[in-house]
Amino acid sequence: MYDDFMDNTQTLKQLGLSEKQARIYLALLELGESPMTEIARKANLKRPTVYLIIDELIILGLCSELTKGKKKFYSAIHPRRLVEMTHFRNKQAEKLLPELVALQNTAEKPKVRMLEGLEGMRTAYEEAYASLNNKEEGLWISNIDFLEEKFPEVIKLYLKTLERLHNPPIREIVQGGEISKNYIKRVVNLKKGKNFKIRYVPPAYLFGYTDQLIIGDKVMTFVLGKEIFVLIVESKDNAQTQRGIFELAWAGAEKIN
Repeated sequence: MYDDFMDNTQTLKQLGLSEKQARIYLALLELGESPMTEIARKANLKRPTVYLIIDELIILGLCSELTKGKKKFYSAIHPRRLVEMTHFRNKQAEKLLPELVALQNTAEKPKVRMLEGLEGMRTAYEEAYASLNNKEEGLWISNIDFLEEKFPEVIKLYLKTLERLHNPPIREIVQGGEISKNYIKRVVNLKKGKNFKIRYVPPAYLFGYTDQLIIGDKVMTFVLGKEIFVLIVESKDNAQTQRGIFELAWAGAEKIN
């Protein structure tokens, strides 16, 4: 009996009642028309608390009050009222939903993170490589000569990542000299399918000591000169702008495959 009471209390809480409201409403259902003293005893609550909660239940339309002589009695309204309350709340929520969604859209702000130092760089590359998949296009702009010379482990990890992917939708723009050309041969030899494409630009086009990945709404810019840091911006508008810049560079780069 106690277990049933507690289960019903939890169910009423899920319907929007507070714990004390649920306990008193269940007590009213079981007792029928009753004075405050009996209700407090049945719900195992102090009388002053019950007085307050009874008023709340009356406002909700779940309890009625009747005066007999000088004594007040209380009884529960039919449980069908709970269903009516739920329907009303659902309708109100549906009406309010468009306004709430509009508020969410206007309040959306880009998420910006910055990781610093060698450890931050490694963490960011691991995140970048983990985000590559066989569905979402990843766009790279890289100074491979610099990366191969200063951070060869970054290239090794990237090649291992490519090996685990099947026909990944990746496009790379690689800038550099002979080192970059050798890198391109290694990547092309992996034969990652028609969705993997790579293009080359000569050293005259200075990318600086940077590396960049655009994927989904995320743009990861690796700055690897004297100061090492990675700027990660998650923003649909920013990602769209960076894609446009990438497409301009892609159109002018030398086609490899």
